Amino acid sequence: MSQSQETAGDPVKGGFDPVHAAWFFPLFVLIFVGAFRAFFPSLAEKPELLWFDTALQVRAKAGFAEPLDPTIRFVEFKMNEEMARRFATQGEYATAAGILKTLAELKVRAIALDIIYTYGLEEDQNLLASTIREIEASGETSVVLPISLEKGADPPYILRSLPAVEGDPFQIGVVNAEEGHRWRKYRRADTFEGETFPSLALAALAADRPAPLRPKATSPGHMEWKVIGSNGKPITKSVDDSTVLLNIPHSFNDGSFDRAAGITQRVWSVEELEAFAQQPEGADALRDTIFFVGYDQEVDNKPNAHGKQEAGMFVHGVALNDLLHNRAVHTLPLWQDLTIYAIVTMVVAILFSVIRRKRWIIISALGGIAILLLFGWLATWFVCQLPDSILPALIWSGAVVLEIGRRWTYEQRERTQRDAMLGFYFSPAVLKQVTKDLDMIRPQGTSFAILLSDLRGFTTFCEAQPVERVFELLNRLFGVETDAALRENGSLARFAGDQFLAYWGAPEPCEDAPDRSLRASIEIQKILAEHRANPKDDIDPWLKIGIGLHYGRALVGHVGSRSYRDYNLVGDSVNTTARVESQTKNYGAPILTTGEFMEALKMPVSSFQVDYVTVKGKALPTEFHAVVLEDTPENLSACRAYENAFALYKEGSFEIAAESFRVLRDHPFETVATSARMLTERCDELIAQPPEDWTGVYTLTSK
Repeated sequence: MSQSQETAGDPVKGGFDPVHAAWFFPLFVLIFVGAFRAFFPSLAEKPELLWFDTALQVRAKAGFAEPLDPTIRFVEFKMNEEMARRFATQGEYATAAGILKTLAELKVRAIALDIIYTYGLEEDQNLLASTIREIEASGETSVVLPISLEKGADPPYILRSLPAVEGDPFQIGVVNAEEGHRWRKYRRADTFEGETFPSLALAALAADRPAPLRPKATSPGHMEWKVIGSNGKPITKSVDDSTVLLNIPHSFNDGSFDRAAGITQRVWSVEELEAFAQQPEGADALRDTIFFVGYDQEVDNKPNAHGKQEAGMFVHGVALNDLLHNRAVHTLPLWQDLTIYAIVTMVVAILFSVIRRKRWIIISALGGIAILLLFGWLATWFVCQLPDSILPALIWSGAVVLEIGRRWTYEQRERTQRDAMLGFYFSPAVLKQVTKDLDMIRPQGTSFAILLSDLRGFTTFCEAQPVERVFELLNRLFGVETDAALRENGSLARFAGDQFLAYWGAPEPCEDAPDRSLRASIEIQKILAEHRANPKDDIDPWLKIGIGLHYGRALVGHVGSRSYRDYNLVGDSVNTTARVESQTKNYGAPILTTGEFMEALKMPVSSFQVDYVTVKGKALPTEFHAVVLEDTPENLSACRAYENAFALYKEGSFEIAAESFRVLRDHPFETVATSARMLTERCDELIAQPPEDWTGVYTLTSK
């Protein structure tokens, strides 16, 4: 099978055939995966998020991650013996108020509480509220209280801190965030019943800004504020309630990145922070920092006690870091992901059309998928975009699997078609060998026994009969000839009009090729004679042919163009056989052979030499031998008489030879009689015009 034919594809009768189209299966996978991405987005994003999670882990382990902004710090409430004592003696609210005062003494810029105080006594809530008001009155530190949007409750409601003093205008931030692995989905603003709220991270960012400059809702789900750019001009910043992915820079408990950046302590316990505040160096060391206050660090990589939608304070710290440095990772809209799918599909289809070998299809797929996956990582790391990588890789890998199947199906179909085609040329026994070893049908030159037949009176029959009868005549004739040739393990070359060509000697070597071809010829003539003797209809009487046999060198192989090929025999031996066959009617011989054929023949056969001539278009002389089908004593006696006369003819004794031939002109054996009449006329011609240099070879002037 030609690979160029495979990729181009052959037209299929009856409509489109996907097996012949290299682009069909990539397009099929594109439609399937694209529909999955469009109609099942939550399922489609899971493998992409896992790949994103892996990217962050690799980046951290490779040492390419950066620490959080140095201004972001954390205070954790560890439930140890000391905290248990304080809760028992002071109460939870008073303990929290104490840590807020300590942070204010350290002149931190903002404090974001990640603890929702809901169920305490009103006096306890007022204690914590008055502490917050006192801290904010100093003008150096702002405090943000958390709220939780309980949208899944029935009815939905807002869970607020310090509900007993809700009338006070405290700064608030939403703590809800979707759970995940290393990745976290995060909304930097959220809406509830038409009102827009900042996230805890956004509220912490705005906590140290004057009230007029804090983020404000400009439309539902959208908040804006202004900052001064590096050129001194104001720049509008904005967030909305769309989901982003937090660009977590390193693992929750890994302090190596902080140490590399010279950050001595990122996470403080209450006791450590209070002790540090008593030291002289504590006066300015944490000035202008932003602190998140929550329960201990162990809950920072999973939902906290308030529910699975309320993440630990570390998540809000990362969200703040992404706001400060514009590092939040955005997923692409549907149309951009589908564009990536389409580009990948186009590349895959082109590669399938160009690459010939399945091995390179697989290698190119592995390389392409690796590039896609790496592209997803690099886009995440450097431009904070998360393009789909897994699904395009799935398109490529799925298309490769289907392409391998398509090519296998194509090859099986081609093999079936090839075997069916070769079945027209070879006998079943030879075909079995050929299909095992296709090298047998490569072009090869050797000696062949060639059989060529031609129907007598075919032109007259065509003129007198409808074309349907012509087809019936040819099919009946070729059926007899094909069966006889294949029974002798012959190979068929072609049907050309009413001509039939078979040969022996390839693709399988054949030591008795002349014998097999002669047996096939005799069988053909005997079967056709039976049809003529006992006709079933008016076609059988027309089944009269002449057969020419020759043995010589030729070349056999595929002949033709890319669009059409034929396994055929070419060479001068074919032309010689055609000349021999064309003379069968002149000698009245059902089977006429060359001298080379008779010399190569091993089986005994009754025959006699009818002539020695140079046929038209040939330079070398050819011996003609007629095969005797009915070797009765009368026929054999006539053959011997003809050979005696022919010997006199070759010697140049034309007058004596003419008399001997003249005696045989009316013999019942048609071949002897017809040949004798022709040789009588030739002898008379040579007597009238004697040749100057007679060699026994007569030159024919017609085919």
